[in-house]
Amino acid sequence: MASYCPHCGAPSPDEARFCMKCGRERLPAPTAEESPRPEQTPPTPEAPPPPPQAPTLSPTYTPTTPAAASPLAAFFTRTFRGDWAGSVQAALWPVVLLLASAAALATPAYGQDDDAVFGFTDRLRIALALLLQSVGGGFEFTGREERPDFGSGSGSDGLGLGTDTGLGTDTGLGSGPGSTTTAVEGTASLHLVPLTMTALWIVALYIGVRVLRNRLVTRGAVQGSATAGLEAAVRVALLVTVGVLALALFAQPEIEGVELSSSPVLAALGALLLGLAVSGAVLLRVDTSLWARVTARPGAQTLVRVTGTALRALVVVLVLCSVVAFISLAQVDDLSEITDLDDSDISPLLVALLILPNLAVTALGIGWGAGAEASVRGSSSMYGGGRESGSFGLSELGDVTNDWAVVGALALGLACALTLGVLAARRCVGRGEQLLAAGVFFGMVLLLAGFSGIGVEVSGQAFDSGSGFGGSSSGGGGSVDTGLSVPEMLLFGLLWIFPAALLGPYLLQMTGRQTAPPTPPTYAPLPAAPQTPPSQTPPSQAPAAPTPTSAAPTQTAAAYTPPPAHPTPAAHLTPMDPAHPAHPVHPAPTKPHNRAAIWVVTIVVALVVGGGATAGALLWRDMGDDKAGNGDDAGKDNRPAVSRSEDPTGAPSGDPTDDPGQTPTPASSSDEAPEAPEGTERVTDPEGFSFAVPEGWSRQPVNPERPGQITYAGSTGREEFLVGVVADAPYTSYENFRNIEKHTKAAPDKSDYDRIRMEENTFQGRDGAIWEYTYTDKGGRTIHALNQSYVAQNGTEYAIQLSWREDFWPAGEGAKTHGAALDTWRLTD
Repeated sequence: MASYCPHCGAPSPDEARFCMKCGRERLPAPTAEESPRPEQTPPTPEAPPPPPQAPTLSPTYTPTTPAAASPLAAFFTRTFRGDWAGSVQAALWPVVLLLASAAALATPAYGQDDDAVFGFTDRLRIALALLLQSVGGGFEFTGREERPDFGSGSGSDGLGLGTDTGLGTDTGLGSGPGSTTTAVEGTASLHLVPLTMTALWIVALYIGVRVLRNRLVTRGAVQGSATAGLEAAVRVALLVTVGVLALALFAQPEIEGVELSSSPVLAALGALLLGLAVSGAVLLRVDTSLWARVTARPGAQTLVRVTGTALRALVVVLVLCSVVAFISLAQVDDLSEITDLDDSDISPLLVALLILPNLAVTALGIGWGAGAEASVRGSSSMYGGGRESGSFGLSELGDVTNDWAVVGALALGLACALTLGVLAARRCVGRGEQLLAAGVFFGMVLLLAGFSGIGVEVSGQAFDSGSGFGGSSSGGGGSVDTGLSVPEMLLFGLLWIFPAALLGPYLLQMTGRQTAPPTPPTYAPLPAAPQTPPSQTPPSQAPAAPTPTSAAPTQTAAAYTPPPAHPTPAAHLTPMDPAHPAHPVHPAPTKPHNRAAIWVVTIVVALVVGGGATAGALLWRDMGDDKAGNGDDAGKDNRPAVSRSEDPTGAPSGDPTDDPGQTPTPASSSDEAPEAPEGTERVTDPEGFSFAVPEGWSRQPVNPERPGQITYAGSTGREEFLVGVVADAPYTSYENFRNIEKHTKAAPDKSDYDRIRMEENTFQGRDGAIWEYTYTDKGGRTIHALNQSYVAQNGTEYAIQLSWREDFWPAGEGAKTHGAALDTWRLTD
């Protein structure tokens, strides 16, 4: 078939490549033929693509997956996909602190020799278990031991009684030896929350979280998510929990069959709660939009201010009380012997540093009038159980030291209470917020009081399995608990805290400062309303621009109309009277002219309400103890039950007629009895004598074991008159003094005895003797005693002794008091 040349149109055979006429190549000709062929081929290959259009089902499937994702699931997804490196660095701070502190505690050998039972690793694990109590861990030892005991029996008739050498007895039938197996198991637990470690743990976590917050801000991670800070807080809390759990699992050694449990679950739970609280409080402010929504309502703002005020006051109070408690402990002589740490390589003051906040809370409670209680309980399956308890409060503090210590403790309590009142008045708006801050502070103090105590529990049981008729078992246990009395803390704390919160604003007024904080920043848009008049100048463009700005103030004003009571003067005067914006400043200094009177009223009211109520409650409690009549010192407020061996009489009265219910009455004036000097009053005693005692002194209940000793003393202090009465005395007063002096030198409650003088004299025309000496009582105080004794005409010996503290004797008041008693001494029988 002939084809044509595309160039000249001349016919040529199909197989010819070049035109026979023009000689040109005929290649373009096949391209012209190939062009139509591809137009026919596309339909066949494009036929398969229509089946793949089945993915039209995907639109129906894809919408279901996003709809199933909840905001909580999305939050945790972002949390686990976030920046773990920064969270690990933040979590390492508290975990490394625990490990380093445990290593420091494990370094001393604690008096062990070269053959130490507890190596460094064991001490490290024990120290870790002890420190993990700061975040909620436990500290419990458990052990079990079994040992065989052998015995022998003999009998002429083949019946033998086998007696074992263990805890039980074995009675069996047979002529051979008998054996028993004794198993002993016991547990011992220590309940102590070292609040110093808790505070350091929180501070270390706070530092790590602050570093993480700066990292989030600098890297711009906050812009990618509205909850980036909260997500980081969750990551930090989880990592801290894992770290504490690992340390708790490590801190469970087994030493010679005794296992130590650190309660890993409780430690991890406590670390999780503390980690969430600390990291959440710091990192939540990174999420500005979330923080703005949380604090948008006035109630939330009030809660933030109240909690911040209470925390600041608590930190200040704890620091102040810690310093006072540590200085007080440092002044105690032989502290190592008292704490039984004299044989160890550690100072008791270092141990005190570990529980310093615990001691601070105890000092605060004593300053407010509450007592530190100690109770010992024991029980046995064979002998039953028993319990003993005691307390240490302001009265016992005065006995151990002096009255100035009581004054200092009350001053400490007053300073702590007024610290809260001033901070509440400084940072909180209105009486309601101030009282609420006082309540939050008081709740935190009660919480610390509940955790500041120390408790030890021990229990054990022994099983004896016999080879005959069975075995026996016996067990027992005991506990020792010390700490503040929470009910007393609740009572006395209310008497101190809330009056101080009411007096706080007046203290600020005396210094000329505002009693309320400045207006919160969220209320600042309210004064923007007066800017609307400038919109009248531009007619066309001004209305478009001011509309958003004017709308914003109206929205904020509507949102915050409920709490305008916060800045009552400023919030109303500023928008209504824009011409005088400085008017809200004038109401602050309304009463600057009565500062002296306000100071007097403040101090008087604080002392009357707090100190008076505390003293009244203590007197009421001690009056209840007086009715028991357990000792001659039971009726005294501030004195312990000290033996009265300093009585010069030495022997009781042959005919005791003392009745504790009888109260001495003032003697009627007579020609023979001189009037009592100023500052004293005459009392007549049922034993047949009268004399002058300081005003306010009264007769104390008489000890039934010493009916011949009558005590006159005040409600506080160590000063007292001790009158000894011995009927038909077979000796002279001087001989009696010499005999008593021998016993006084060996008396355990009168150490450091030193005689000043002992000589015979004449008293009211009768032979007598005078004895003056000093000694140190059980409380460590030096007592100056002056005793005048004589034998009356009826044969009865009377000894008038005055006990006075040596620190106050040089002032001359003691000698004057004793002289007044001798000058007014008369017999009434």
